[in-house]
Amino acid sequence: MLKISKFSLSVALISILSMNPTMVLANSGDNLSPAEIKKLKEVFKFSDQHIEDLIEDGLVQEYLSMEKPVVSKKEEYYELTSQANGEVEVEQLTKSEFDIRVAENQDANEQKEGDGETGLISTLGYDVEDRHDYITLETWFIYDEDNWDAQASARFEFADNSSTYGFTKADLYDDILAIGVSQNARLIPGSEDFSLKYRLYGFNGEYDKYGNPIFEWYSDSKSARKADLRDEGGYAFNVKYPSLNNNRRQYIKNIRGYMKVDVEPEGSSWGGKRYDVWSHYLHTQYKIHWSGSVSIPLGGSIAFEYEDDVQKITGHTSERIRD
Repeated sequence: MLKISKFSLSVALISILSMNPTMVLANSGDNLSPAEIKKLKEVFKFSDQHIEDLIEDGLVQEYLSMEKPVVSKKEEYYELTSQANGEVEVEQLTKSEFDIRVAENQDANEQKEGDGETGLISTLGYDVEDRHDYITLETWFIYDEDNWDAQASARFEFADNSSTYGFTKADLYDDILAIGVSQNARLIPGSEDFSLKYRLYGFNGEYDKYGNPIFEWYSDSKSARKADLRDEGGYAFNVKYPSLNNNRRQYIKNIRGYMKVDVEPEGSSWGGKRYDVWSHYLHTQYKIHWSGSVSIPLGGSIAFEYEDDVQKITGHTSERIRD
């Protein structure tokens, strides 16, 4: 019987993902037609990675089944600079600035790796240099004119800035992903959903023929169906990153997170009003104590008890629904 190692499968998967994304989607298990892929991309404004994740989670038909979707989406781009003293600075960028800086940072890190350096901010807990990371925050308001259902959703994704390594334990914080809505709408309890997806590098539990442990990248995910916070103006999930051990050469990259909540109008029906959705990504430097520290008041804003110690990234979109 032919035996294929996990490493070979990983290489094959990387080769597949480097192909034309439309070809990958067209050959996925869902057998999406070109028209369906076009709808997901042009109507809902989902990226190829987003669509692949929806297929993996069995959620793609939820959107394809909408006959008359009204979709509002906004993307925001940010640079996070982790300094050697532990502080993190946040700067909002345009799309072109974001693309340029990601490319420049990746080139610099690949050069370091070529010179035998890791390009990481931390080595076994000791800070060696500033680290620049880049995050995209996407916000949606989706309304189905056919059955009047509506959804607020958010997505974040960290750009991979190194060809080899990702985040270590020292780089990860106790972060929050949240959604808030305007005062003329409300989120429906029990409808919220969250998922965190990433690739991990570490010991896979197997050894080569010489008895050496095998390290490789593999995909993993976490999910939750109940928000850690339900407030009058929105819901929030704690982004619980997996535990990493720097001494065991564990890293994480290709990080993206998803959150969605069903929405209903504050009045008896939709129509004739503008509805707002805010997404929030909070990047903190310590363990969060949820009680009394985080709140989302009416209007979709987010409040944090320790404002000096949190980096707040906010996205916003709105849509006027016709009578």
